[in-house]
Amino acid sequence: MFPPLSSTKNLHRLSKHCASLSHLNQILTQLLIHPQPSPFSFNSLIQSYTNSNLPHHSLLLFLHMTRSVSSQPDNLTYSFALKACALLRAVAPGISIHCRILCLGFRPDAFIRCGLIRMYFDFEEIGSAYKVFDEMIDRDVVIWNSMIGGCVKCGRVQEARELFEMMNVSKNVGSYNAMLGGYVRVGCIERARELFDEMPERDVVSWNIMIGAQARLGTVEIACELFDYAPKKNVTTWSTIISGFCHSGCYNDALDKFKKMLVDGPRPNQAVLVCALSSCAHLGALELGVWVHGYIVQSGFKVDDWLGSSLIDMYAKCGVLQAAISLFHRLKRREACAWTSMIHGYAIHGQCQQALDTFNKMEELRIKPNDVTFVAILSACSHAGLVDKGREIFKRMKQVCNMSPKIEHYTCMIDLFCRSNLLDEAQELVKSMPMKPDIYVWGALISGLRIHQPNSLKLDNGLRGEIERLRPTDSGLYVLLSNIYAGFDQWGEVEIMRGMMKDFGVKKSRGWSSIEVEGVVHVFLAGQREGNYYKLDQAYEMLDCVYKGTCISYFA
Repeated sequence: MFPPLSSTKNLHRLSKHCASLSHLNQILTQLLIHPQPSPFSFNSLIQSYTNSNLPHHSLLLFLHMTRSVSSQPDNLTYSFALKACALLRAVAPGISIHCRILCLGFRPDAFIRCGLIRMYFDFEEIGSAYKVFDEMIDRDVVIWNSMIGGCVKCGRVQEARELFEMMNVSKNVGSYNAMLGGYVRVGCIERARELFDEMPERDVVSWNIMIGAQARLGTVEIACELFDYAPKKNVTTWSTIISGFCHSGCYNDALDKFKKMLVDGPRPNQAVLVCALSSCAHLGALELGVWVHGYIVQSGFKVDDWLGSSLIDMYAKCGVLQAAISLFHRLKRREACAWTSMIHGYAIHGQCQQALDTFNKMEELRIKPNDVTFVAILSACSHAGLVDKGREIFKRMKQVCNMSPKIEHYTCMIDLFCRSNLLDEAQELVKSMPMKPDIYVWGALISGLRIHQPNSLKLDNGLRGEIERLRPTDSGLYVLLSNIYAGFDQWGEVEIMRGMMKDFGVKKSRGWSSIEVEGVVHVFLAGQREGNYYKLDQAYEMLDCVYKGTCISYFA
């Protein structure tokens, strides 16, 4: 006996709480053998598959509904199916569903029209999205927000702004958030802040956008100020500021916020833990990294490819390669990220043959390398001086894997050629690149020329012109060229380089070091005698004693 039709609505509650694909499939089996399945039940399951990152299952179930006599798709079904097409970037099925809606004379409601607009923007079929929008007579705020958000997603922020100003309905917080995200996306932080201050009301998303923008910009004080002023903080708020600090290189600030989150905030999510591990890796904070690993295990987090690769990277960069290897082999499922982290780990420890063996094993198992994988293995070849192997892998990337090399891959190859004194080949590669060289390409080439052909740099004003074009914010390239010119007694060129640094607001990066004491990372800047650092005065007293003792021994 089957339950009455009304009770099949329980499937909605069940499908929302399914923990795995097998549970969803069990519900699907019960639904398919039911003599009178309701559209509501189908919709619940289609929505669950879509939200579980299984949109292809959603489309198969939608196809089953279209062939069913008892249960035909309704408005919600179409909106869920359109979302599944957008997630899969399934252009042909998406257009087919749109045609079905029109051919059947189905009257699309706001849900379907929003779904169509978002789907076409995801397909980057911007003209089709505008066509759906233009055909609408009654446009509510949700439709306008979908258009603004779609333009922002496709990088058309100016069009988004025009739509924002054209809105003939009252803007809600979602309208402002979409525009706010657009300004942040193109780096117009000042305009974003102006709009943020103009907002009649702000929700947690508004605060998260601005906090993330300031944190990624490296303006720590402003980001912290916004964070403190935010009336409501969710896990995304904490994740936003921690990831922002991490991505802008403020690793100590990221770890400070992570520790505060553990005390005062919600339970960290996977993104926060990845940022914490990345910060530990960059600072060499092994003790804290091990503690984070223990927290992950004790809190019941699944160590998947993402978390696993972060742990491998942390152990490798903190100098404990064996722990990274052990963790790599313990991972139940190893995807491209974990393999890449292991290859990079071997490379930074100088074990280039192991890096190559791991790369070959990865290909044997038919795990497709990604862009970062090729950067890691080409970097390993560069440091080991394996020119032929590097050429082979670079060629395989294009011909076998059908991947277009990015500027990072060209930089690795140029560095490989320069280290091996193949400067003509390096310069030819620079000329043949499909994109303009960046500061890293020029840095690799200039370093190679300085070592092997220093005279070729004499009176070469073209390099100075490239720096003027690129305006790098890092001082390394300016200092490198300045030192080269000084070596040739070209003091006029030295003054020009120093002047460019001043004009572009570039300051020489100060040397720094760090130590970890009882899980706290203390960073010391070169020449800094003051600061709230752990026993700084005693450290300098000890350093002075060592220096004086060395001098006495030397002159004795």
